[in-house]
Amino acid sequence: MSPLLMVPSDHVSAPLGFPDLSLSAPYSECLRYVQFRLKALAQGDLTSFCAQHGLTYTNVVNLKNGKLKRDEPRLVQRVLRALGVPTDIVRIDIGSGANQYVFGSAELLVQFREQLAFFDAAAQRAGGTPPTT
Repeated sequence: MSPLLMVPSDHVSAPLGFPDLSLSAPYSECLRYVQFRLKALAQGDLTSFCAQHGLTYTNVVNLKNGKLKRDEPRLVQRVLRALGVPTDIVRIDIGSGANQYVFGSAELLVQFREQLAFFDAAAQRAGGTPPTT
């Protein structure tokens, strides 16, 4: 037996429990919300936002502009948290590998959805289309 296997771990994982999936939003909605919020930052503020929250500027710019090469659920979650929107990710792999973001309360989810609806409506009024994944 390897000596590494005998060393007890100091890291104890918390039980995962049962997430309340009724408080969840899909990756596509959270991505769109993050893109709207990042585009709302004043010009030049994105650099300091990234530095303040330990985010890689290039990745956040690509996220903001819809130029990611693949889904980045952890990056979206980190940006959500930096924006003051705490969530947990639950991967529901029913053939699609869909990620859901679980909010801490119904009130937070309602506020998120109201803001997203506002952003979507504003984009349509401006003649643009909402960001897509």
